[in-house]
Amino acid sequence: MEKNIKNLYEYCDGLNSPIEAFLHTSIPDNFPILPHWHYFFEIIHILNGNVEVTCNENVYNLTPGDIIIFYPKHIHSIYETPAEAISACTEASTPTTNTDILTSGNLFANSLSGNEYASNNNISIAKNGLSLSKKACLSPLSTDEIHPKIDQKHGSIQPVPEKTILSKNCNIRYQVLKFDLNFLHISGNYKSRFLNMMNVAYEQNPENIFFSKEDLKNYQIYELFEQCIEEIKTRQYGYDTLIGTNIAKLLTYLSRIWISKGIAVDEKILCASAPDNPFDNITEYIDRHYNEQLQVKELAKMCNMSYSNFARSFKQLYNQSCKEYIEFIRLNRVADLLIYTDLDLNYISQETGFSDCSHLIRSFKQWKGMTPKIWRREYGNS
Repeated sequence: MEKNIKNLYEYCDGLNSPIEAFLHTSIPDNFPILPHWHYFFEIIHILNGNVEVTCNENVYNLTPGDIIIFYPKHIHSIYETPAEAISACTEASTPTTNTDILTSGNLFANSLSGNEYASNNNISIAKNGLSLSKKACLSPLSTDEIHPKIDQKHGSIQPVPEKTILSKNCNIRYQVLKFDLNFLHISGNYKSRFLNMMNVAYEQNPENIFFSKEDLKNYQIYELFEQCIEEIKTRQYGYDTLIGTNIAKLLTYLSRIWISKGIAVDEKILCASAPDNPFDNITEYIDRHYNEQLQVKELAKMCNMSYSNFARSFKQLYNQSCKEYIEFIRLNRVADLLIYTDLDLNYISQETGFSDCSHLIRSFKQWKGMTPKIWRREYGNS
């Protein structure tokens, strides 16, 4: 990866937060979103305002109700649609079925799905989706361009400007899902099929990462995002499983749209477990046997790989070592047991595969920044 591309890396805490769901509202210190990349998938759903999005060298125009999906390691950014792309309507547009559209910044109920989107009946913008006339510039930033904030701790950037550049009337709102597909509680076979379809869709046409409001009219997209956001806020028992289910539903909907647009569903996509994908089932095995004394060398044998090749490939695929992944699974289980049971730490350490209680406490504090005792007091059911 070229130096200037590396300089656009945004750190995401995959261990503590493999799934994020939130509502983003434009305010001076968090918008626009400058060019950056990360190891997560990211899906945004526009609720209010018109945005111009870049992904790698391509530019996309989005309006309320539209979705775009960013793949891991793809450089992307989000800006308010430039003024020159917006023009006053000189003639009345085709009458809409919604009669309760208010001025910009207010919400109306979408008659197709019950979603809430904001609109403005005084403006029109360039054609939605992939722009055929513009390309994004991926060259290094010059001294007179906008610079992002620097995350010194992680040697990365925070993709927002150092100085406020938000326009006075900017009112952008969108829902966000960020996730590592490898850590969702869905089958490895499903992950492989979606990844295959995703790659084929993008290779056939970069516009395929964009989904219009019309594409999505038969699906309850707003509700899916909202449920994920609420689950992240409350973090009740099984929240990660429910979010994973919703994300799987969303990805299934997007896959159906791809198929309806003519994406070829060949054997490569439908194959449940291709022989060149040795990790298809290994994380499922770890999920089922996390409470046992797992050895990385034994997992490598299960994949018919040498230890060094397995370790290197796992790190490349999951952005962390196999040992770190195993500990991640165990610590998630520890956190649940601390919150929802009164079991003592000695029992919990035995049930979650830690060598002893001291090992559990040390690992938990490193992961969560607090001891298990404090975690239980702060978040446990009383």
